[in-house]
This record gives sequence, C-alpha cells and structure tokens, in this order.
Amino acid sequence: MQPRINYPAEWIDAEGELTIEKRSSKQLPMKFYGSWFCPFVQRPWIALEEKGVDYQWVEINPYEVDPKELGGYTKKALSVEEKGKKYPEFIKTVPNGLIPGIDNGGERVFDSLYLMEYIDEAFDGPRYMPKGALQKWRQRYWSRFIDDQLQRNYYAMLMAQDPTAQEDYRQRFYQACRQFAREMEPISEGPFFLGSDFSMVDMSLAPFWQRILWVGTHYRGLTFPEEEAFKRLDQWWEAVAKRPSVARTLVCKPRLQSSYRHYATNLATSNYGRLVQKVLAERSQGSTSSPSTNTVLLLASCLATSILTLAAARAWNRPAVL
Repeated sequence: MQPRINYPAEWIDAEGELTIEKRSSKQLPMKFYGSWFCPFVQRPWIALEEKGVDYQWVEINPYEVDPKELGGYTKKALSVEEKGKKYPEFIKTVPNGLIPGIDNGGERVFDSLYLMEYIDEAFDGPRYMPKGALQKWRQRYWSRFIDDQLQRNYYAMLMAQDPTAQEDYRQRFYQACRQFAREMEPISEGPFFLGSDFSMVDMSLAPFWQRILWVGTHYRGLTFPEEEAFKRLDQWWEAVAKRPSVARTLVCKPRLQSSYRHYATNLATSNYGRLVQKVLAERSQGSTSSPSTNTVLLLASCLATSILTLAAARAWNRPAVL
C-alpha cells in the first residue's frame, strides 16, 4: 500500500481497499500491476477474483502527487520515462506505461480486454468466456462497444464544461445504453448479459457503470429515463454489485468521487483525458477546422459499431437500434 497523503477521515476503507491490502501483503510470482481508481484495472481485477487466482497486487500511481490535493491525487500523467524510473518492473511488463498489466511468472500481458481473456485461459476456476465462435464474438464485440460508445460518451459528458455539449453527450450515452440493453438476455433468463451466466461483458461494463452511478450523479446530476432499457440495466447492476468477485473490488465511494474531480473540471492530463479534451475542443470549434486523426478515428469507430450492430441483429434475428 502506498502512503496516504491528506487523507480525510470520512474515507473509510471499503472491500476494495481491504482486498488490495490483503493482496499486497506477500511476494508472489503472479503480479498484477494496477491502480485502485482505474476502471480498466478493475476489469481484470474482477476476473482474478472470479477465478480465485492467488496474485500479488502491485500499486502503480501513473500521476504526479500533490500534497495539497485530497489524497495527493492529481490526473497529471507521468511520462513513460518517469514511470520507468519509478516502476521499472512494471514498464518491463507494460512498455507503453498504461495500466493494467500482469507478469505471470515471466508471461507478460497487458490491455484490459485481452487480460480478461488471458486470465480465463491461463488459470483454473469457473470459465466466464462461453464456448462457441459466435458467443465468443458477441463477448468481444459488446465489450468493445462499451469502450467505443457507452463509456466514451459518458466521459465526454463528464468532462464537457458547456451545458449544451454535456446534454449532447448525455443523449448519446443514453442511446448507447439502449442499444446495449437490447442485446441483454431477458430478465426471465437471469440478471446478467447472458442471463444466468456471468461473463466477460459483465466484467467489462461493471467498473464503468459503478463510476457512472457514483461519479456521474455526483458531478453531473445524472439520472436515467424511465424506460425498460434502463430498468433492465438497474436489475443487472443490482445482481452484479452483489457478486463476490465484484464486491471485493468496490472501493470507498467518496474517495473514488474525489479522484475524478479533475475530470469533472476538464483538468485531467491522462492519455484518455487528453483524447476527450481534443474531441471536445474540436466540437466547440464547429466546422471552422478540419477534424484531427483522433476525431476521424472516433467517428470511424462509431460507424463501424453501427455496421456491426446491424450484422449482429441479423445474426440474432433482433431489430437493430442505431
């Protein structure tokens, strides 16, 4: 555990902090490099807990520390070179310096979605990737949809300072939620994405939905339309949050909320924060400038998602919502 700086008394350790403390207490050949606040880290963290893997948590702080800030937390990113000096073994595992990463006795793997698949294959325990090529494709596609559509529009809403832009991205986020909910099995089959089976898609969304509920409501007063899609997502979250593997990763709520204040004020300089800032800046400029490569890639991702959604709908005999 790293030293606690400017740490308020109301930040009481939750199950997530207790899990980190327990998993940090001894040296093991299976090392998991992560940060307590990061949703991308939480994905494979849930997977490790779900599989019952004996791992060592190695805390990585990818940001500058400022004692004047609550917890010392900033979103001012360290360079890869700075991370390499501070965490040399981590950079050997993750050369680009972006958490999370795993060093499993010399097998070095990174990227949250690939890590979840690796964990399912590499370790004993209950399998969360279904059998069959089509079902595996659905897991990968809808996990990527969460990144490309659902959480990306949420973060744009969170970081936008202009009320009109906030509302625009809020509506885009709602539409992505509706689209995702339509792909979930009916609640009569079970609460999870696949019904009764807990899967990689559930792990992919859970960390972001936690932040949507805890951070989005805190900083943006986020509420949800009274529609069946959002009722289904409520039922999903109620079951997911109670699952032991997820519950063991839920950290102190006010501590997590505080760590996102620089996102809410658009002062974050993390890699992801910079990408969102670039998109927001170009939106405010309107048509006065040509779109950047990042914006073109974002639009291409949205188009590809729409095309693949149509294909998925045809494969499953369901109407597509774009």
